[in-house]
Amino acid sequence: MPTGWDESVIEDIDGEGETKNGTYYPSRGVTTAKVTFQYTGDIEGTGATTYLFAYRDSKAGHADIVGYERFTGSIGGRTGSCVFRHTGSYEDGAVSDHVEVLPGLGTDGLADLTGSADISMAGPPPEAGYEFTLTS
Repeated sequence: MPTGWDESVIEDIDGEGETKNGTYYPSRGVTTAKVTFQYTGDIEGTGATTYLFAYRDSKAGHADIVGYERFTGSIGGRTGSCVFRHTGSYEDGAVSDHVEVLPGLGTDGLADLTGSADISMAGPPPEAGYEFTLTS
């Protein structure tokens, strides 16, 4: 579940964006966001993520997303750190994200971690966070 979000504009193509909840979103342009995550359960730890959003039409809710997340904690009882690559999109209030472990960037018990996941969610996050099922 996100525990922090700080988004800022890199490029505002048209100068026609809008402000929502104190954050300015360009109608067309590129932003960066620093996001922190807290994980509990079979995946326990924290993630520090940097995303890039390419808004094709923020008023209509369309953006392409890429990002890298440094996870520190434990997965399936193995402790260490690793890096996830996120590639996805935001469209009409829904997020689709493909997450994969980047080889060669893990430490300790997560040094040889491999795998990927596809995540889809819509609407505001539930107060209790999201529930994911880890399968091998």
